[in-house]
Amino acid sequence: MMIFKKSMPRRTFLRGAGAAIAVPFLDAMVPALAASSASSQLRVGFIYLPVGRIMENWTPTAVGSDYELTPTLEPLAGFREQMLVVSGLDVKAADLLPGERGGPHARPCAAYLTGAHPFPDRVGISFDQLAARHLGQDTPLASMELGIDPPEWAGQGAGDYSGFYTSTVSWRTPTTPLPIQNNPRTVFERLFGDTDTLDPETMRRRIERKGSVLDAVTARVNAMKTSVSPADRYKLDEYLDAVRDIERGIQAAESRTTSDHNASAREDISRPAGIPADYAEHGKLMFDMMYLAYQTDMTRVVAFMLGHEGTNRNFIELGAQDGHHSLSHHKGDAGAIELLKKVDRYQSELLAYFLGRMQATKELDGTSLLDNSIFVVGSGLSDANNHVHNDVPVALLGGAQGKLHGGRHVRFAGEPLSNLHLTVLDMAGVPADEYFENETADATGILPGITS
Repeated sequence: MMIFKKSMPRRTFLRGAGAAIAVPFLDAMVPALAASSASSQLRVGFIYLPVGRIMENWTPTAVGSDYELTPTLEPLAGFREQMLVVSGLDVKAADLLPGERGGPHARPCAAYLTGAHPFPDRVGISFDQLAARHLGQDTPLASMELGIDPPEWAGQGAGDYSGFYTSTVSWRTPTTPLPIQNNPRTVFERLFGDTDTLDPETMRRRIERKGSVLDAVTARVNAMKTSVSPADRYKLDEYLDAVRDIERGIQAAESRTTSDHNASAREDISRPAGIPADYAEHGKLMFDMMYLAYQTDMTRVVAFMLGHEGTNRNFIELGAQDGHHSLSHHKGDAGAIELLKKVDRYQSELLAYFLGRMQATKELDGTSLLDNSIFVVGSGLSDANNHVHNDVPVALLGGAQGKLHGGRHVRFAGEPLSNLHLTVLDMAGVPADEYFENETADATGILPGITS
């Protein structure tokens, strides 16, 4: 690694007409990084799995390091040493209070990341937003909230609760839910469009002619390459190639959806468009957005829902004839259970795609993005057939900068899930005092045996 006497600022952008491309970590930034704590921050993510899991295919039989990967976890085999499967945690805050009824999907979803009881008019600040308040002070975006289902969809089982109770897990305040964004183009422009100088007509023309956001910064890229090391030039090319590849994927999806509706229609960038019909394609594009946001340090906190709680998405590509929620009420039907197992594994494969990208991308010190991240992956329900929110499926993934004691399956006895979220915040150095101001907060403390 080269040390430059004249350093490049860590927060460097390549700016052009309607574009602001954040530059990833380069050797040229080393002196600037040494003078700050930017390189030591942990990236945190919360990935929500909708409609529970078929638990026999999720939970390993044995505890400790000699457990056998279950069918749903098999796609994550390449990350076993940085994975901790955690059993025996309950979403206690979702329990019905006297006089309450309904909302069998809304309550567990709303309580999942808030650790607070959901009332029809309020819940609690979610753990991702507590992290965002602390970790987001030095990044352009405090947090990102992503998903695959349309934000206006309400999942099944909301009952008397607002649609937000099933369509987001992020709450900025007890009464302010944060809607998810499921449009790859919108997220891409949020990451790489210069919102301070953005001309909607210029953006529209670029999108219509299938141009690249990189076209506006070509001269600045070439100038930067003359002032950095060969290793940095390679890293910059690799990064910009990745940005362009992802942009092409978005353009391909836009071309298909535009032609499906009206081949000559003028594209309206003010509304969602270009969302792939294929679940895996859509999921990969959204995970690509999450990956680029972490790589460029645009944010260090992301919540991503692989579907709304109670989603009734139809996985036709897996042979399903009924929606996800309908299948989850299988009443013991073997065919429906087998289809649910396929959906569970399908989503694990998507997760593995994202983790692979994080693992393959190196930081200045030779560690990977995954080494410097921690992800909570889980659901607010275990057995969706009976709306059970005890012993929910959850795992931690990532190196957490050496703080996670991975490669194991650990089992607790009815501890609140929010204790795990508290433990993750503690790993990231995030204070949680504000969480305990909520009178319905169900956490009791940090879980033992999670960290190294």
